[in-house]
Amino acid sequence: MEHIFVILLFLTIYSYIIYPIVLFVLVKVIQNQWSKEDIRPMVSIIISAYNEEKDIEEKVRNTLLLDYPEDKLEIIVSSDGSADRTNEIVAGIKDKRLILRAFTARLGKTACLNKVIPDIKGEIVVFTDANSMLASDMLKHLVKNFYDPTIGAVSGWTKYCNPDSGEETTGLYAKLEKKTKLDESMVSSCVGADGAIFAIRKELYVPLGANDINDFIIPLNVIKQGKRVILDENIFCVEETTKGIKNIYSRQVRITTRTAWAIRRNIGLLNIFKYGSFSFFLLSHKVLRLLTPFFLLSAFILNIFILQRSSFYIVTLTGQLLFWLTGLVVLAGIGKGSLVSICKYFLITFAAQFVGCIRMAVGIEDIMWTPKR
Repeated sequence: MEHIFVILLFLTIYSYIIYPIVLFVLVKVIQNQWSKEDIRPMVSIIISAYNEEKDIEEKVRNTLLLDYPEDKLEIIVSSDGSADRTNEIVAGIKDKRLILRAFTARLGKTACLNKVIPDIKGEIVVFTDANSMLASDMLKHLVKNFYDPTIGAVSGWTKYCNPDSGEETTGLYAKLEKKTKLDESMVSSCVGADGAIFAIRKELYVPLGANDINDFIIPLNVIKQGKRVILDENIFCVEETTKGIKNIYSRQVRITTRTAWAIRRNIGLLNIFKYGSFSFFLLSHKVLRLLTPFFLLSAFILNIFILQRSSFYIVTLTGQLLFWLTGLVVLAGIGKGSLVSICKYFLITFAAQFVGCIRMAVGIEDIMWTPKR
């Protein structure tokens, strides 16, 4: 029982602490750089939207201001059965680069992409969200990566800001995720992309299943075709911080459910003899991370049974209780500070991952997506 407890503790901290350290060492040993050059391929930017009347005009005008040759850029708003003024607002913006693809019935984000992508002109397809604002030079930085023929997909990252003060509020988890993907990219390929801003070569796009999570499955399909997926830290979008614990929790549950299904359907990518280091990254970054709540809960229960065997187990149980209690207290609106905020965030994340994995295990799938603004 004591040996199992130590293993569970190791697995609990592995994805968040040990794995990043392993990556740090790997990057020191392996530097698998890729070449970049100024190129100007034809680019198609797809803005996925559902009832985005609040943000869509700002988003479209922001995208039209990108510093890129007009004859090399098209912008498609893929409106998934929007029932508000989204379509009307887009139709009212007159620019030869802008195309509205308005679907009358809700199909789901990925089903809309399957219909839109075959008709686009771009060699490079950029995916972005209606509330994600881009720097004017973003596209020039992005396409440089596609000069290297080994690169099949490029991800950016999201900078979160307070809408009132403009102050950056990107949390520890998001910063850890960015650093992890950067290090994975330096070795071979990163796991997944940031759905708010990423791009692929059109020729590598494989039609998605209705319930596929596009920013995870599309990169996986690129890996299967023998190309690399990388994160470029020069590419980012700006979003307002998600407000409300309920919204953060529901979003995490939906993402976990769809990610768990994606791993289940692409389990062959864990074959290290075929996919090399990427299989190790996928196991460490996604599979074991999604299972962390189960490791943590099992360790807590086992800790109670072996409590009397050593003072060490009293310390470990006390530490776990402090983590849970701090998170619950902060959720109740009491207490401030970086440490308590971290406890709160991980408590929400673990709860969402636990529920999301259970939902997948019992066969629940999420097809439709409703943005929480």
